[in-house]
Amino acid sequence: MSDDKARNPSTEQQDTGKRGGCLWLTLLGLAFIVLVFGIIIYAITREQTADIQANEQAAIQACWVKARDPAATPTSRSFATDSCKEMEKQFRIKYGREPN
Repeated sequence: MSDDKARNPSTEQQDTGKRGGCLWLTLLGLAFIVLVFGIIIYAITREQTADIQANEQAAIQACWVKARDPAATPTSRSFATDSCKEMEKQFRIKYGREPN
């Protein structure tokens, strides 16, 4: 019987301490996930500057120019109009005022 154990080491499970490494790897992965979500939340909730507001207003104005383009097809004008209305709605929610 002792010869079997010598030839086949898998008959006895030896604890080599690899579970501790797996635990640290799992904790490191969880910390990374928390860090990524923290960065995303910070980016969403940070204070918006006047430049960002001006860029968003310019995008809304450009959208309305495209929506009123007589050379565009009625379908694309309708789609652009819906997009412009949604952009204005998001602007009002984000900044609490009407876009100029």
